[in-house]
Amino acid sequence: MTEKTLTNGTKVLIRKLSRPEIKECRKHVKVRNFPDGSHLLEGVHESQEAWINKGLGGLGDWVAKNGEVVPDDIVLQLTDEEQVELAILIKESQVINPTKPLSSD
Repeated sequence: MTEKTLTNGTKVLIRKLSRPEIKECRKHVKVRNFPDGSHLLEGVHESQEAWINKGLGGLGDWVAKNGEVVPDDIVLQLTDEEQVELAILIKESQVINPTKPLSSD
């Protein structure tokens, strides 16, 4: 696991995810295109939750044991902004090729 720190100073542990787990997290976001040229992203919140549920290995005093999924009461200690930051940190920590991290799509 990798230790990172949120901007509020909270330390988090991030698990290394397998390729199937990364694929599962990425599949939630869909782009809807409209005839007028505008676009709508769907599933962003679901994707964020998937990254946190699969990638968070520790938050504050809580540390996952034997692949335990983070309990809701632990995640709910964070504000919406902190949850977004955490999901981004988890996503950015998943590196398949050490010289080129996964794209953000």
